[in-house]
Amino acid sequence: MPGLPMAKLAILAVKQIAKPISKGLKKGAMNSNIVKNYLILPVAQGVHWVDVVAQTRLMGGKSAKVYKLNEQVALESGAEFISEFFLYSVGAGLLLWEYVRSSNKDEAKEAARVKEMNGLRRDIDALKTSSFDSVFIMEEQAAQIRGLERQIGSLHSQLDELRSPPDS
Repeated sequence: MPGLPMAKLAILAVKQIAKPISKGLKKGAMNSNIVKNYLILPVAQGVHWVDVVAQTRLMGGKSAKVYKLNEQVALESGAEFISEFFLYSVGAGLLLWEYVRSSNKDEAKEAARVKEMNGLRRDIDALKTSSFDSVFIMEEQAAQIRGLERQIGSLHSQLDELRSPPDS
């Protein structure tokens, strides 16, 4: 079974599991005074301030006095922001993991391709060397054949001389 669908299913499962965890974090954070006072409320007020200033500037205003949210609205807004931030962080982490996994897989494929290309180059070089050796051997054999043909011709001449009657 290929690994790609299993990885995609694992990512989907982690995303689905992250949603209830996010809701649990939201509830737990709202019930903890330390988290509520030092994380949720300051985050909510900061997000509210950035939102109001950005909207004012988009509408052409110079500056606006930003009033603080009441505690209940800030608590809901901050808890929701932290919950969404957790979900986006999980999604970004999974995306990064998938990117790294894919990059490693591509690097492995490239390394295998380079190794195969180097093997093919070695084979081609070996064939070139072999063909040069074969050409040299063929030329050497052709020279030997010419030498043998000369010897045969010489032997034929000698044989003809022996067969011919002597001139007396």
